[in-house]
Amino acid sequence: MHANVPVAQHRGVMWACMALLVCLGLVAIQSVRMGVAGLIVELAQTEVNRWAATPARRGLGELNRVAGYFSDSLGIIADNPWALEGLGALDLARVRVSGTPAEAVAFTRDAHLRFRRALQQRPTSPFLWANIARSKLLLDEIDEEFFKAMRHADELGRWEPASQQTVLFAGLAAWGKLDPGLQQAMTGILRRGSLRNAPKLYEIVKSYRRFDLVCGIGEYNLIAGPDCRRLEGGAKSGRRMNKGNR
Repeated sequence: MHANVPVAQHRGVMWACMALLVCLGLVAIQSVRMGVAGLIVELAQTEVNRWAATPARRGLGELNRVAGYFSDSLGIIADNPWALEGLGALDLARVRVSGTPAEAVAFTRDAHLRFRRALQQRPTSPFLWANIARSKLLLDEIDEEFFKAMRHADELGRWEPASQQTVLFAGLAAWGKLDPGLQQAMTGILRRGSLRNAPKLYEIVKSYRRFDLVCGIGEYNLIAGPDCRRLEGGAKSGRRMNKGNR
């Protein structure tokens, strides 16, 4: 009876080793899958970065081709946040070349859902929060989710140029619906961004003709000077007219 104890112990050790080997094998397979999925995302992102270096309007065929890489990555790792984010960004790019309003809305809703899924894996990403705000703006859904996304994007990406630009664009577009805190946050973005991102932020300000937001910030004087002088001239003319009408 006692002679069987070492045999039983040996079998227990053998089964434990086999279970460990199986676990290690599964971990290794998952690591390989993640590596392949990540490599495909990098390939797709390289294409997107190349587009940014040579700005031009991309056709739907080219956008779909690169979107296919992100989709392939998701086919390997279904919740890959970087693939979801990249595919969402391409969905928004496809909005600009969509054929019908219904198609544009469908692309935007797809983007919004992908950003939300990616956010479950990367809740501290300012870029995901900013893109959620952007997609909500395009859907004309200026609601609590939009405001929440704006606040998180501003808090988490205070010094991130890409996040600053997206949040400022959405904030100026929905300015009349922002509470005083968020309006102040837009001014904060302009002040912080003036240190290294002034030209791009000013282009957004100029597109909305909100020169009043930058004319008191010294770093914008060089690029905003003519517009600020016109703004001041118009204000003085208005004051003179008001005095004349009294």
